[in-house]
Amino acid sequence: MKRIRLVKTLLETNGLLLTSALLMSALLMSTLVMSGLAQAERASKGSTAFSKLRFEQVKQEKKGQKWLALLWSVDCPPCMKELALVQKLQQKQQNLAVVIINTDTEESSEQERVDIIKHFNLVNLKNFHFTQGQEAQQRYQVDPQWFGELPRSYFIDEQGKFHGKSGLIAEELLIQWLLTI
Repeated sequence: MKRIRLVKTLLETNGLLLTSALLMSALLMSTLVMSGLAQAERASKGSTAFSKLRFEQVKQEKKGQKWLALLWSVDCPPCMKELALVQKLQQKQQNLAVVIINTDTEESSEQERVDIIKHFNLVNLKNFHFTQGQEAQQRYQVDPQWFGELPRSYFIDEQGKFHGKSGLIAEELLIQWLLTI
């Protein structure tokens, strides 16, 4: 009788261990699938949805270095000139410290946003886009003093201090900020 109870206890314990192992495997698989889906979404859209958390992560990644955040729209001619300048500088230095944030939220401009990033060959830069219904919040998260004028550029220094500028940035200033050490 004791032997039967011992075998039964072992089976129950092993069953719990097996169940736990299966649950952990399922959790790991779902995490990998979700990560792959997020990467596939970014690859297909050319950018990632902007969020306060993601922006804070970028600021942490760039801490201690100078970098530039460019905000743009598909229907902003000066923005296209600025993106072309970044493309030109990228030909001189592959690892530009630039983050690009698109402020368009309409689904109709999604493909145009992707096409523009590809056209200027800026797919290897961090690209974000605002999300519909969140525009005012996201604009505030970038800068509470910013009212949405474009193009908008932020020169972020090594201490993480933001220096904002509205309007087209002169090529000389971009060269000085991004290419000189």
